[in-house]
Amino acid sequence: SSGSIARNRTKPPCPSGASPAMMRAAALVALALAACADAATLSRAAARVGEQPPPEPVGEEPEKDKDGAYATKGDACQACKFAATASCAMYKTCLCYATNTHFEVGNIPNAKDTQHWRWACGDEGGSKYELCFKVDYT
Repeated sequence: SSGSIARNRTKPPCPSGASPAMMRAAALVALALAACADAATLSRAAARVGEQPPPEPVGEEPEKDKDGAYATKGDACQACKFAATASCAMYKTCLCYATNTHFEVGNIPNAKDTQHWRWACGDEGGSKYELCFKVDYT
């Protein structure tokens, strides 16, 4: 009868009598070993190609003032350009901006040094950041 057929159906046993939890653990170990093997293969391939040194930076790195900032916007922009062109990652992602971080504060006598220029790879700092170089995306 059809009832007896349904009762006789059982799940096939796991190979070697292993439980399903043991099989899942074995599968995870196999995946981990495969990932390690891929990493080792990539490492050997990179060794064959050899490490490439970073690119030469463009221009000279400007000196900072004794306060740790740059004296002019041009110096801050040049420092950004120097850093960005010495790194492949920065070259592709850095758009140089500069800002003067000196702000007038009430009740403080007039400061003699009002030029404290800093650079950044973007204008996320706000509207006081000015683009250093005109960019042609073509």
